Amino acid sequence: MKFDNMPTAQAKPSDALAMVAAIDRLISEGIDVRRPIGSTFQLKLPDGLSYYPTTGKIYRDSAPAAYQQTGLAALLAVLHSPMTNSA
Repeated sequence: MKFDNMPTAQAKPSDALAMVAAIDRLISEGIDVRRPIGSTFQLKLPDGLSYYPTTGKIYRDSAPAAYQQTGLAALLAVLHSPMTNSA
């Protein structure tokens, strides 16, 4: 599903604390964060980024591997970096 067609991320009662914290922080930072329908583990962000809060892994669509850095702080650094195309 295309990013623009995904619903804006919202925390659900059954979510892990890491998911709730990630959604809250990203929204408070003014970042457009979406959640694929039915996903309990993945968040989608602009520029083809995917974030998995419970593992902290960050992926870019079509990249061969995840970023080496993990966690919400690393995701925010990637999002705020002028060169978000490097993994």
